[in-house]
Amino acid sequence: MHSLTEQIRRGDHSAFELFYRMEFLNLVHFAGSYLKDEEKAKDIAQEALAALWEHRRSLDEGKNIRAYVFTIARNKTLDELRAQNAPELEYLEDNSVDEYISRLELTRLIKNVWGNLPPKISRTFALSRSEGLKNREIAQREGISEKAVEYRMRIALEKFRKNIKKYLG
Repeated sequence: MHSLTEQIRRGDHSAFELFYRMEFLNLVHFAGSYLKDEEKAKDIAQEALAALWEHRRSLDEGKNIRAYVFTIARNKTLDELRAQNAPELEYLEDNSVDEYISRLELTRLIKNVWGNLPPKISRTFALSRSEGLKNREIAQREGISEKAVEYRMRIALEKFRKNIKKYLG
């Protein structure tokens, strides 16, 4: 099985389409956070992905394809900000694209882990983290003991720690 980068490098349209679907909105969000113009951000995302396809033969298997396409989007966003003399220009020039990609990957990891928790544990975790309820309040709402809430939270946190530890290497 070839990696997604290798498949794209070899001209596999379905691999490119998969990558496109995975990253288009991330690229729009990235460019849009600086441009404050969703249409321009969509154009930049489209241009960055088109440039990836256009230069696919030069992709290096060992390089991060996400970093490559985000760097293209960053450069196109910088060009647009320069044309506008925008104050965000300085921040984007100093900001690391790698940091942004890492945050995206970590967010994706968290959503994946959360989505794979057993339903009762996921619900308990959501009540704690998303709604800010205390263990006592969760226990009352769920009709379980506080010890059961603590157990569910411990299971959830262990899964997050384990997966984040794998992610960090």
